[in-house]
Amino acid sequence: MKTIPQHKEVKRVAVLMPAHCEERNVGDLVTRSMAYLPDVIVVDDASTDQTAAYAEAAGATVIRRTVNGGKGAALTEGFRYVLSQGFDAVITLDADGFHDPDEIPNFLAAYARTHLPVLIGNRMARLRRVPIVRRWTIRTMSYWLNRLVRVYVPDPPCGFRFYRCDVLPFILEEQSSLPSEYETLINIASRRIRVGSVRVTKQPKRHKSLIAPFRDVIRFARVLAKYYRKMHKFQKSFRPVE
Repeated sequence: MKTIPQHKEVKRVAVLMPAHCEERNVGDLVTRSMAYLPDVIVVDDASTDQTAAYAEAAGATVIRRTVNGGKGAALTEGFRYVLSQGFDAVITLDADGFHDPDEIPNFLAAYARTHLPVLIGNRMARLRRVPIVRRWTIRTMSYWLNRLVRVYVPDPPCGFRFYRCDVLPFILEEQSSLPSEYETLINIASRRIRVGSVRVTKQPKRHKSLIAPFRDVIRFARVLAKYYRKMHKFQKSFRPVE
């Protein structure tokens, strides 16, 4: 199994935003992100509004997709670009305004302190801002992730993340139409890559969320089932023949 170094210096860090029809938010988010990191990449997932134009006007590098493939496909394309440009790490955040770019330094400081190659935002540290149903959903995901792959992550679906770039090839090995946060995290954890968390604040809703908590649980269960079948098949192939 491939391994990654425990400690690695990180100099060039990019910000990566998947975006679909986020013209109201993307320009402001790009500008605020560039106050901390100069390289901001927006993957425009076939938006029908001015998302790409506003992102470019704010100073971002824009990758335009002609077909809407969802967040996972947008992140995949963004990760490949980041690797091709020789960055050392990437911070992902959503373009819908739910993540606060002013918390980017928290991820950089956490990496400097811990050298953990993957850091996941944790909104659960401020429970009053998390609705009860959503809180239950996140805790359920965290419990089963820990039970299955022995990795504790307080907020598995959070898309505000730090990835060292030597981790990205492991992520890109798996292609899935399921929500990328779940598949990505299990793919990383199953390889015993160390994962940490960073406290972040859940921002007030700017528009209605398109993902319902119960649907999140169902999709997460599908990812867990896929992983379980994969591991069962792997273990079965190595059973001694009697």
